[in-house]
Amino acid sequence: MTTIKNAIEDLINNSGLTTTEAIERHFDPSFRQRVNGEWIEYSVFQARMDRLRSIVERVTITVRDELVNGNCYAERHIIDLRMRDGERLLHEVYLFAQRGQDGRFRQIEEMTLALPTQAGTCDQELR
Repeated sequence: MTTIKNAIEDLINNSGLTTTEAIERHFDPSFRQRVNGEWIEYSVFQARMDRLRSIVERVTITVRDELVNGNCYAERHIIDLRMRDGERLLHEVYLFAQRGQDGRFRQIEEMTLALPTQAGTCDQELR
């Protein structure tokens, strides 16, 4: 069964996989996602992941909480995005998901909260 951390690492950090291969590994073809209230379908998700992969140098995921109950999955993590242009984005993400029988994600609903990236704030907490 896949986890969000494994999926994101394959999508962004694993240059040995194409975006399509990473998505097929972790997400069911019927996949849909809601982020901060906006629903997107599989094809839009893939286009967004292609774009994200082109602008992100590296991503680090710090899992804070994770719960699995059958095909239901809930998780909270900090995502640290290091952009190719030198910018850094830090978000706390809360998500609930459903996985198919094969363990791939069928649906994810998530909310994100932007965090400060200045030295002395969240940086120290994550170390």
